[in-house]
Amino acid sequence: MEANDTTDKYNIKAVMRCFQILDLAAASEHPLTIQNVCESLDINTNMAFRLLASLVASGYMVKDDHSGHYATSLKALQLSRNALVSLEIRKLTMPYLELLWNQYPKSNINMGVFNLDEILVVDRIDSLSLPRTYFTPGKALPFHCTGLGKVLTCEMPEPQLDELIAKKGLKSFTSRTITDPARLKEELKQVKADQIARDRNEYILKDNCNAAPIRGRDGRIIAAISLSAFENYMSISEIEDTIPAVQDTARKISYMAGYHSGLM
Repeated sequence: MEANDTTDKYNIKAVMRCFQILDLAAASEHPLTIQNVCESLDINTNMAFRLLASLVASGYMVKDDHSGHYATSLKALQLSRNALVSLEIRKLTMPYLELLWNQYPKSNINMGVFNLDEILVVDRIDSLSLPRTYFTPGKALPFHCTGLGKVLTCEMPEPQLDELIAKKGLKSFTSRTITDPARLKEELKQVKADQIARDRNEYILKDNCNAAPIRGRDGRIIAAISLSAFENYMSISEIEDTIPAVQDTARKISYMAGYHSGLM
């Protein structure tokens, strides 16, 4: 028992030290040396080397083999950029999501982002009706059978999409889930053309969804919003009728996010 306690404490300390190294690298104007890490964390050379090697192996730092110096990687920069984007978008979106929900209180309103190969729900307004789909903020959704996922991947370069399919797979959730890569690519082309994604019983039976893209200043899709409801509260035709409102809400949020090309 004592040995396990010691191991647990060591693991926690090691993780904290890795974060301290990342903080040190972020605050430094120059790449780090092992000596920098030893002095800042008050640890020996062997420990500093092992911690840095772990950060390199995980992809959050890179090592210059010529100089032996260490710097934060693009993966770490992407993580911070995505976090900042998500926080900023959440501030912008909530008033518009509430307005959309007020029009359709039997629906669930969601906002999601693509982060490190995951479709993450970052905001949510629940339906007044029961049962609900409980997509709490932070929940990861499949990219191939949800409205949010289709929108967030519809403009992805094909090689990147192929990598995502290979990594995540196309799991079947219902009889309507798209599990064929070629068919999914055709679906995403249609989403890109229409600027709307539909999920009709593909992820959850009797649950239907429309989703639209939110664009940033440079025109790239930075987030997506969706409206969904179970069929016993909103029929498929009623869900279909919400598409203009979903698209209009997404356009207004995009405008507030700095994308002004033909929106208002």
